[in-house]
Amino acid sequence: MIYIDYMSNIESQGNIESVRSTLNTILTAAESRKLKEKELARLAGVRPETLSRMKSRGTADFALIDRLARVVGLKLAVVPDDDQLARIQQGRFFS
Repeated sequence: MIYIDYMSNIESQGNIESVRSTLNTILTAAESRKLKEKELARLAGVRPETLSRMKSRGTADFALIDRLARVVGLKLAVVPDDDQLARIQQGRFFS
């Protein structure tokens, strides 16, 4: 599962690194499944040029990122970005 911080506009300047990081995770999963980027794009229903632009610009449509993730067996999740969540994930909620 890929966790993405809540963001009102995935294409805003402040979220470029989040998009790139998410795309890199998806591309790494695709590589591990021996999928080339061209095939990943085709399976997600997008042209390879679109995937290339997403990578270079660091912007993307959320629905498209979700489709790409699902092709490689990943699931996107929006989670709050706060200290309590971090403590829960680290197993330290009650400490």
